[in-house]
Amino acid sequence: MSSSTLLATQQEQIEGIDYELEAQERPHVFDDPGLWRYLALGLGVLALGKGIRLPNLWSYTQAQFDYSAGFMRRGLFGFVLTRPLRLGLYGHFALVSTLFLLLLFAGLALLAHQARLAERTPPGELLAVYASSYSVTYLAHLNGYLDIPLALLCLVPLFLRSTAWRVAAAVVCTAIGLLIHEQFLFCFLPVLVVSVLFGAAMDGSRSRRRLARAAGVTLLMLGLALTWCLGWRGSMSEEQTAQLSQSIAQRADRPLVQGVIDVLPRTPKENLEIMKLVWRRRTYLPAQVESLLLFGPTAAVLSWATFVLLRRWRPWQYRWLYALVLLATLAPLSLHLVGWDKNRWNELLSLNAFLLLLAVSKLFGGEPVQLPVGLRRACLAVMLLNLASGGGMLDNRQIRPFPFLRATDAAQAGCPVVQP
Repeated sequence: MSSSTLLATQQEQIEGIDYELEAQERPHVFDDPGLWRYLALGLGVLALGKGIRLPNLWSYTQAQFDYSAGFMRRGLFGFVLTRPLRLGLYGHFALVSTLFLLLLFAGLALLAHQARLAERTPPGELLAVYASSYSVTYLAHLNGYLDIPLALLCLVPLFLRSTAWRVAAAVVCTAIGLLIHEQFLFCFLPVLVVSVLFGAAMDGSRSRRRLARAAGVTLLMLGLALTWCLGWRGSMSEEQTAQLSQSIAQRADRPLVQGVIDVLPRTPKENLEIMKLVWRRRTYLPAQVESLLLFGPTAAVLSWATFVLLRRWRPWQYRWLYALVLLATLAPLSLHLVGWDKNRWNELLSLNAFLLLLAVSKLFGGEPVQLPVGLRRACLAVMLLNLASGGGMLDNRQIRPFPFLRATDAAQAGCPVVQP
């Protein structure tokens, strides 16, 4: 072999070794954090676009409740905001409601950034899982409902790392949330209680751990006591309801939904009697299963990731922390005892699972954790499932998975148009 041939062979071997080393250093496309960052943004916009709409008249009517006819439950929002912002004008109400909705999604994104979730669970597919979820679509569809300001109130204490400040913020937000709507007790108070109890696993001294446990129990008792007072003393008489209806009609520029007003004099006992009739429907259980298939997989994947982080960062405490996270995630299912908006309650499974994942990442965050291969595969499967999810929403509206926009030339071509 000539010297030139030998040199050429050695050069090819060196180039081959350099290419292999470069390939080993270069991450796979699915391990690129930038990919998941853009995917989370794109899938979030897609999920938001599938469900966004102007507020309906039910939410518009409920937002008008205030204390003009006497103290009542669900009256704080209207008492504080409706008159100063003239929310009786539907245009004002739609603008304020949409700003609240966008503020909620911005708050979730900011909390995810502060929790460094993508850095602590590289490459960051968990953000894309929630962003693509049907929970985002349904929250966008709830534009105008009181669920949105309640979720915002739940977010505020989670930004605070200090247990003492988080307790103080949780007490204030709980009182405000329950005065806005007693739904706060069932869906968001458990998240705040668990975030306070996390202090028992974070603080080093025994006295601080005891204080965190006592604060969590006190917060729960405060929520139960305030809800009881609102349930038995916040109900309105028929005369007060009629007076309130007249007061609202004077400032409203849209027709009111009488069904919303008729709920006000109803006692908790009467509401449970109505729910018994709902549970006896033959379609109730199949509809529940279908609804849970829309929201359950996302909640399961996010909770799985939360348990992985807890086991890595708090291996000696993960059992009781598991139980707290699981209870707070499943807490919204209790709303099925008092209301029949099945999708509306089940979408909170995904939201609560995401909030608890962010809380764990922010409060317990340590070294980055490599997610199990099975969990990463489940993330991809759930994202694909979320993209294909569609179905019934409020007001008998149907959401088509993709494309969700109506073709503008369909009617001109003589084709029937299906309303999204």
